[in-house]
Amino acid sequence: MKKYKYLLPVAIIATGFWACGDENTTATECTTEQCLIDKYGEFNIDSANLANQQTPVETIDFEINEGPNVIDVPSDSSGATTQEPVVTPQDSSQTDSLANAQNDSIPNNSYTSSSSLTSEPVVGSSSSGHHHHTSSSSAGDVKPAESSSSEEEVIPPTPGNDFVEDHRSECQIGNIPTSVNNAKLPDPFMGLDGKRISSKADWKCRREEIGAMYEKLMFGEKPRNPEKVEGKKSGNKYTVTVTDKGKSASFDVTINSAGTKDKPKPALIGLDQGFGSCGSLGSSTNGLDIAMITFNTNNVAPENGGGKFFQLYNGGQGTIIAWAWGVSRLIDALEKDPDAGIDVKHLAVSGCSRLGKAALAIGAFDERIALTIPQESGSGGASLWRVGAQVNKQKGKQFVQGLNSAGSEGNWMIKSFKNYDGKENTLPFDQHMLVSMVAPRPLLIIDNAGQEWLGEVPSNYCGQASLETYKALGVTENYTYSQEGGHAHCSLPNGQFDEVKDFMNKFLLGKDAKTGKIDYSKNTQTINFNKSEWIDWETPTLN
Repeated sequence: MKKYKYLLPVAIIATGFWACGDENTTATECTTEQCLIDKYGEFNIDSANLANQQTPVETIDFEINEGPNVIDVPSDSSGATTQEPVVTPQDSSQTDSLANAQNDSIPNNSYTSSSSLTSEPVVGSSSSGHHHHTSSSSAGDVKPAESSSSEEEVIPPTPGNDFVEDHRSECQIGNIPTSVNNAKLPDPFMGLDGKRISSKADWKCRREEIGAMYEKLMFGEKPRNPEKVEGKKSGNKYTVTVTDKGKSASFDVTINSAGTKDKPKPALIGLDQGFGSCGSLGSSTNGLDIAMITFNTNNVAPENGGGKFFQLYNGGQGTIIAWAWGVSRLIDALEKDPDAGIDVKHLAVSGCSRLGKAALAIGAFDERIALTIPQESGSGGASLWRVGAQVNKQKGKQFVQGLNSAGSEGNWMIKSFKNYDGKENTLPFDQHMLVSMVAPRPLLIIDNAGQEWLGEVPSNYCGQASLETYKALGVTENYTYSQEGGHAHCSLPNGQFDEVKDFMNKFLLGKDAKTGKIDYSKNTQTINFNKSEWIDWETPTLN
């Protein structure tokens, strides 16, 4: 047993945190990280700003069990798809600094297009709460931004297709099943027409089929191609105004350390909910010559309902797809506005917890995102529904956040999605397929071992299953799954700093760096992914 200390600003706890645990529990009774999450909610404090806070702080001691497993499974950095895992020991690296955290919660509304938003399944079961937090949105009037051709690229483009949001308009989407009978993970390479894809070119429309399934059954439809998008910078505030179907709405983001029209900078879009931090990667990005764009999701769609997105659309969507829409419109504006000093060909997105779920969806649904970094995303993010349900059945309780709970919290998903609770085997997809939508573009998944609610086992299995798509596309160097325990929720430990820097350097800044591995050397539970138990399909080599 090791004992760690973390600082929680009392003023923030008193005024801003939402709790779902026993209201009578005192701080001193919390002896596990999960207790802290239940009591105080998922907190996010920028460690760089902590020293400057004037509020008194409270020190809370708690103990963490660290497991003995030390396993490092690198993949072939050359992109080869045949290398088997190699087991090597690694040391655990800890941090006592509390860096950036986020939270996890649901509204509905939206828009219509080719696929219907109806859903068939029935009845959900009991929910287990998490944490809730809201803040007001802001907007501003906007004048059209001047359009200008972008400068010639100096940094090589990251892997992917054309620089477009998606290829939905080029693909015919077949009938989307609402129910299957499959206890194993659905085949990401099997098209809706019943034929398996055989080439990289086929992946373009198979990816769109997967996206259409998620929109119909889980997230709601993402509106595309609005009539007009404009951006205007005032100081470090950047206002995006979207006009569509005769309505307009504006939302703000904050841009720091931008470049110039002649020398634009790559940027990290860090998802935030009012803590004032650019994502949740903390000081791991220190020293990198990139702009920082703080995207407060509440400015687009607060989890308690309403917001700018729902002023324009009302089709039953969840907040996650609304946030994904907002980031896409931000990219639209920046693409037309070289004076903003942002290199739109080299954008990363990151977020933790509920915002980790959002970061994954944003990267999945917009191919212009060069690098996606979901952190501790849990159920509804990079974690398998089927495996989570199995773990809960084995434990005899909701050990991992279940589908009904995730489907009911924060209005993240469409209301009917929770009806799949207890029927996870009828889902025509599982979360390895949402992860796969990012491929072949770079993806760094960061998980926190030892956080029961986030699902250490289903998250790890998702990480391993998702690797199969990167193998099929011959780009395993673009994918890393990293799982480390022994730290607070959404407080990135020093042991994962190098992975962040390597991905940023390689895919945003064009520098040499080693990427591409499955690393769960610091897990707390025994990880025993039996591929044949969950996968009954062969991974193709797509040419």
